[in-house]
Amino acid sequence: MRKIFTILLLSQLLLTKAFAKEADYHIEKVQYQNLVAELYLPKAQNKLAAVIAFGGSEGGLSAGKANGEMIAPHGVAVLGLAFFDAPGIAKTLDQIPLEYFIHAIDYLASHPKIDANRIGVVSGSRGSEAAFLMATHDKRIKSVVVTTPSKVAWNGLTQAKSAWTYQGKDIPALGLALDGNAKLLERFSVSLQSKKKVARSLFKFEQMNGPLLMISAQHDQVWPSYQMAKDIEQYLTEKEFAYPVKHDTYATGHGFSQQTAPKIKQSIAQHIVKTL
Repeated sequence: MRKIFTILLLSQLLLTKAFAKEADYHIEKVQYQNLVAELYLPKAQNKLAAVIAFGGSEGGLSAGKANGEMIAPHGVAVLGLAFFDAPGIAKTLDQIPLEYFIHAIDYLASHPKIDANRIGVVSGSRGSEAAFLMATHDKRIKSVVVTTPSKVAWNGLTQAKSAWTYQGKDIPALGLALDGNAKLLERFSVSLQSKKKVARSLFKFEQMNGPLLMISAQHDQVWPSYQMAKDIEQYLTEKEFAYPVKHDTYATGHGFSQQTAPKIKQSIAQHIVKTL
């Protein structure tokens, strides 16, 4: 499971140099609360838009670094964030406080070179859960990008408890069905058949305060990201969501492919620049 979730990240890293533009930005170490993060800060006279970027189940700063190198050349600051598997924070993707991500928003909002009214979030896979939680709990998030997203919160990687907490309580989450002998996609899919549990763990997408870009995989072998993204689209249509919702999908697996990576990276950068 862990290896599959890192495929997209690896493809991003392989293509970063090929598609990055010349840019004048520098990287600042972040010292704020207990954040493990780096700030990719383009040179500019005016205050900058910024996105908080993090990965899924791979942990660490690698996804933040990949996104920083991809997005900062477009004149948008990037806070590359680790939320587990780094010194000083959780070792595994279990019981991660939403407050940690809110501290990341606080940091950007207080930074003298960042426009507090233009903050977004970019993530994917298991990280999409945190991205949706941030965007539905904090109105300061004005734009969201998620790849291979989930429509619900899930249990942690090593504990039969929610991966996420808020104000000391578990955020309602689904656990995997069946046992370890079943394919991962089947375990997620069977869990999603429980309408009652899904309704309890579903994110309140209508509370987001800005446009949404989702990128799904039609042949996702991890979880049904294509169908979940379609469900999110339908949900927001029924709620008469006030902001644009875009859903791009590719006939690939969970990690996409090197062939699709350039277009995906371009669409992410374009969405961020346009919406922030």
